[in-house]
Amino acid sequence: MDWICKIFFHVGWDVQMLDLHRLRILRELRRLGTVTAVAELLSYTHSAISQQLAQCEKDVGAKLYERAGRRIVLTEQGELLADYADELLALADAAQSAVLDSTSQVRGRIRVASFQTALASILPSALDSLKHKYPDLRLEIKQLDIENAMPALSKGTVDLILGEDYPGVMPLTDNTVDREHLIDDELVLITPQDSTLTFQDVEELAGHEGQPGVSFALDSVEFSLRRFFQAYCLQYGFEPKVDFETPDPFLQTYLVRTGHACSVTSALFGPLQPGVRFVHLPGRPHRTLYTAVRAGRAQHPALRALREALAESAAEIAAQSVVEPEAEPEAELGADHGSS
Repeated sequence: MDWICKIFFHVGWDVQMLDLHRLRILRELRRLGTVTAVAELLSYTHSAISQQLAQCEKDVGAKLYERAGRRIVLTEQGELLADYADELLALADAAQSAVLDSTSQVRGRIRVASFQTALASILPSALDSLKHKYPDLRLEIKQLDIENAMPALSKGTVDLILGEDYPGVMPLTDNTVDREHLIDDELVLITPQDSTLTFQDVEELAGHEGQPGVSFALDSVEFSLRRFFQAYCLQYGFEPKVDFETPDPFLQTYLVRTGHACSVTSALFGPLQPGVRFVHLPGRPHRTLYTAVRAGRAQHPALRALREALAESAAEIAAQSVVEPEAEPEAELGADHGSS
C-alpha cells in the first residue's frame, strides 16, 4: 500500500499532508468543470471553493487546473492527483466501514434517496424487515429522481440511492460509486380495464384518417421513463400524443382507470395500480433497478443490511405479477402507419 504515502508532499522543508476535503473539491471540479457548479453541489460560496483549490495547489507545489473558455480543465498534475483522490476518498470510506464491520453492529442512521415508484413498492417491506431485525437502525427517506440523487450521494447528504436505468438512456453512475444490481423490472403498457388495445394497434395509437391518436399520461421530458418511451414509440413509426404530463404515477393511473388516457409503467409498481389493464410491450423491455453507495462503503454493516432487505423485498413483489400472462405478438418495427 505504498501509494498511500502519496498523500504526503515535501514543500520547502515542511511535509504537508493533503486534505481529503480539498481532494473531494478537486475531484468534483474535474467532473463538473466549473467552480460555480462545485460550489452549488457542496453548498459553499464560489470564493471558498477557489480558496480551497488555491491551498491544494500550495500543498502539492504544482498548478492543478487552468481555464479553457468558460470551463476549467485539470492540468496533467491535476489529473494525476484527481485519480489518487478517487482512491483516497474511497479508502477513507472503506476504513470507516471496516471499523464498523468489525463490531458486527447494525445501528445508526442511514439516509436513503430514491424515486417515487421504488419508494412506494419496494421500500415498505424492507423497512418492516429492518425494523424487526435491527431496532437500533434508523432510516431517513428522501424522494429524489436519479438525476438529483447522484449529486446528493457524491456530496454525502445521502448514504444510499435506489436508482434506475432505461434502455438507450445513458447511466448516471461512475467509478466513484459502488453499484449493485437489484432487479430487472419489465415495462408495460397500461390501458383502461375494459380496453382491448394492444401495442399492435399502431394506427389507433398514432391516429389515422383524421382521427387523433390515443391520449397518454406520461412524465415530463426530463425524466428517463418518458425519454425511453418516446424513443420506443418512434421505432414503431409514431410519437405518443401526451395530453397529460405529470410525474405522479398515481395520477397517471387515475387518468387511465377513468378512461382518459393510456400510460406506461413497470411491473413492479403494478400491484399499486388497481383498476387498470397491463399489457406486455413488444420485445418485453425492462428497466434495471440498482442500489448505489459511495465507493469504499459497500462493507458498511448497515448499508449491507439495507441492500439485503431491499433485494428480498424486490424479489417478493416481482413474484406478484399483474401483467397479462400471454406475451403479445411482436409489432412490426418501422411499419408505415403514419404519425400523430
